Amino acid sequence: MPNNFKDLKWYSQFFRKCSKCGTCKSAYSYGPPPTNATICPQGEYFKLDSYYGSRSKAFHGHAILENKVDLTDPSIQEDMQKVIFSCTVCGGCQTQCLLDYKPWICDYIEEMRHHLVNRGIGPTKAEKMYQEKVIKDHNPYGETHSSRFNWLKDVKDLKTDGNMVYFAGCTASYRRTEIAKSTASVLSKLGEDWGVMGENEYCCGSPLLRAGLREEPEKLAQHNVDYINDHGFKTIVTACAGCYKVLSKEYEKWWGLKLKAKVMHTSEYLEEKMKKGELKLNNISATVTYHDPCHMGRHMNHYEVDMEGKKQWKGSFIQIDKPGLYETPRNVLKAIPGIKFKEMYRNRDNSFCCGAGGGIKSSFPDVALETAKTRVREAEGVEGVQKIVTPCPFCVTNLGDGAKALGSKMEVVDLIQLVDQALKK
Repeated sequence: MPNNFKDLKWYSQFFRKCSKCGTCKSAYSYGPPPTNATICPQGEYFKLDSYYGSRSKAFHGHAILENKVDLTDPSIQEDMQKVIFSCTVCGGCQTQCLLDYKPWICDYIEEMRHHLVNRGIGPTKAEKMYQEKVIKDHNPYGETHSSRFNWLKDVKDLKTDGNMVYFAGCTASYRRTEIAKSTASVLSKLGEDWGVMGENEYCCGSPLLRAGLREEPEKLAQHNVDYINDHGFKTIVTACAGCYKVLSKEYEKWWGLKLKAKVMHTSEYLEEKMKKGELKLNNISATVTYHDPCHMGRHMNHYEVDMEGKKQWKGSFIQIDKPGLYETPRNVLKAIPGIKFKEMYRNRDNSFCCGAGGGIKSSFPDVALETAKTRVREAEGVEGVQKIVTPCPFCVTNLGDGAKALGSKMEVVDLIQLVDQALKK
């Protein structure tokens, strides 16, 4: 199947426009919201300019295309792999960039990974291990198909058809089953005609895409799209930020695969119910803050680019014409009676990554943990906050690990768990 991926040479028309100004290192006052703080987890951990933000990645792209580095040298291979594969690809640097490089930064970094993989300089050993599991077992944990929905044993009248399919995702299915159970509970309490794909749900492909693979995630995508389209589901709902990004954006973007069903994150589904007056919530007394998953926020920003030069010049960045999901989950959270909501100082486009994305939790666990600890400390700094709420199983896992490592009393919960707790039966 033809794909829409571009190579390094194509991206060079944009990364060559990087002025090396360095604004990609920090969140600045032009926000939104006004902020002045570090934004790059990789740079925060390694403290070396060669790791920091999109500027360093542009330097490396120049070096590769102009043959300024000997990629046959084992020591350079090791360094190159570390620089490119220890990035969380959170998009924090992309938010700060104001040049024509901006819209392409995350895609370009993943293309860098793809280029290195093709040269035998990647994936990392840890990535290779979970990639083999995804390819063999269709989940990164090496679990069996038959156990994917073990968490549903207690759900009565479970169906594999209906108007809506709940795409649970691998992490909720195998490691954060409390999130999957809460999602199922909420859908049932709201009287939804929903089902699951059962053993036919395959990994969405995100772990492979983020590591620079192309053919293997395409097979997963084709399977999921065929199954969902063939079974006539009208809506796909998922509580996973990573699955949401891939299903709603990347299947069509990269391979032209079109889902006939509407893709919704659970927060969108809940907000829609709220607007219809169908979400009746009980009181939960708690002071909470909210963590923006990168895959729901920055990664879902849609960039207007003047590729033909009709408004400005060819390839110029015009604006973000459709922002990611920032307000929707906050609106749901604030609708729970008794919830006292407080923002961390880095939020929305300027949010600090949880540290788990881009394969980092497996390949560079120390980077992932230190980044999570930084985020938890930030929440602890907000007076009275008892819980970090986030709508992503992977963020819940890594921030929870950060809180545990700190010995913090901060609780990390998924938004759907709070809604399930608050929802009147």
